[in-house]
Amino acid sequence: MRDLIERGFLIGLGALTLTREKAEKIVEDLIKRGEVRREEAKDLVDKLVEKGQEGRLALRKLIDTEVQRAISRMNLATRKDIEELTKEIESLTKKLESK
Repeated sequence: MRDLIERGFLIGLGALTLTREKAEKIVEDLIKRGEVRREEAKDLVDKLVEKGQEGRLALRKLIDTEVQRAISRMNLATRKDIEELTKEIESLTKKLESK
């Protein structure tokens, strides 16, 4: 079971790194083995590349979400917090200088 999960994970990673060149090579190998007809090749390459792009976007979104959650749990100041504090400091500095 673990081996199956690992293989699935590695296949997913492979899809994420799939370039058009790699997809074309894979499809060419499938054609040579008779598993795909030449007429289907372009559509299959396009689908493989599209799935790779979708996977990369989904992975980026997941990573962004998890990073934001981690930052939130760490209770760190955000860029917005720092900008607001900077504005408040500037405002207070001006008030002090005008007195």
